[in-house]
Amino acid sequence: MTTRQTRAHGALIATATGLALVLMLHHPTSLSAGHDDGQLLGDWSNGFVHAAMIGCILALALGFDGVKRHLDETRLLTRAGALLLGAGFLALAGAAVVNGFAAGRLMAAASDPTVREAGLRTLWALNQSLTGLGTVLVALGAAIWSPGLWRLGGAGRVAAGLGVALLGLALWHGTTDGDFGLHVAVAATAAFALWSLAVAAVMILARAEGETE
Repeated sequence: MTTRQTRAHGALIATATGLALVLMLHHPTSLSAGHDDGQLLGDWSNGFVHAAMIGCILALALGFDGVKRHLDETRLLTRAGALLLGAGFLALAGAAVVNGFAAGRLMAAASDPTVREAGLRTLWALNQSLTGLGTVLVALGAAIWSPGLWRLGGAGRVAAGLGVALLGLALWHGTTDGDFGLHVAVAATAAFALWSLAVAAVMILARAEGETE
């Protein structure tokens, strides 16, 4: 890629990461549009937050495709990391669909309180499973990319260290708690953001071989 293309991918990653953090800080804990739980910043519409989060995930997937090419996509570790990141993003998008849309449709379609409760419990379990799986896969992909990022020096070494730390954090949480309530989900997003922004910095500061400004 040219320097301009590489930096564009970095800017896309940074923008999508920042928006994802903002969305998580406005994440509601109720399907009611008028309810504000008062835990973080003011609640936004459940459907809007999750639809926008899916958009951020798609933007991140596009941005990290550029990182794959920058790291040399012919390398096995590079391809493996990209595959794991893509699978993780898919699982997280699935979790957003469950909480953002399936739960609301269930509430609208089921009038029996028992059916509603059982359905929501099932959807919550599915959401948690997809979130946990997606978090571990993304962290594993980040760690597998660490050797390639390390070779880039500077910001790449910071990103490499953060990728390994991200995997350690994900595995620790998965074996000790595993639940993704509101505050844990925000903390997980912030941890991912540290690595993601470091990778974005690698791309923004990069210069294609043989190119000048």
